Amino acid sequence: MRKKTTLAFVIALLIAPVIPCVLLASRSAGASSAQEEAMNFTIEGKITKREGSRLTLNSEGNIIFHVVLNEKTEVKNKDGSAGTSKDLQVGMRIHVDGDLQESGEIIARKVAVQSDQK
Repeated sequence: MRKKTTLAFVIALLIAPVIPCVLLASRSAGASSAQEEAMNFTIEGKITKREGSRLTLNSEGNIIFHVVLNEKTEVKNKDGSAGTSKDLQVGMRIHVDGDLQESGEIIARKVAVQSDQK
């Protein structure tokens, strides 16, 4: 009986350090999958600040959002014509379709100018 108990104890000592590593690896894999799945997000507001490819947007109720533009962002001018991120200026009212990140930033897929009042 003592040999079986000792053998079980030795096996437990050998396996125990491996279990947390396996659990951590499976959690990490799940976390990266969740991060890759961005949450669709739509917002309208006024551009209050622009720093390079990052816009600060003031929405209804004075809620501030940060919108990140990239080479994949599609921009439409007020008249519906194609635009570029350079067309987006402080004071404009815009509609943004994008992906909400865990950081709170919105990665813009589409931006449409609603009003160019400055």
